[in-house]
Amino acid sequence: MVVFGKDAPAELQGPPPVHLGVPMPDPGPAPGCDVCAALSEQREQARKRRDMSKVSDLNIEIRNHPHGAG
Repeated sequence: MVVFGKDAPAELQGPPPVHLGVPMPDPGPAPGCDVCAALSEQREQARKRRDMSKVSDLNIEIRNHPHGAG
C-alpha cells in the first residue's frame, strides 16, 4: 500500500508548502525627481515587454533611491 500526504513516512513528505504574502504595490516616483521619473518610465516599458523581473528590479531601485532632484 502506498501512503501519501501527512500520513506518509517523514522521509517522503518533503518540505512544507510556501505561503507567499500579497505583493507590495509599485512605488511611485518622488515628485520632482528626474531619476525616479526615468526609472518609472523604464518600469512601464518593462511591464509592456512582460519582463516582470526587470519590473521588480526597478521597483527596488525606486524604493531605495534617495529622491534628490535628478
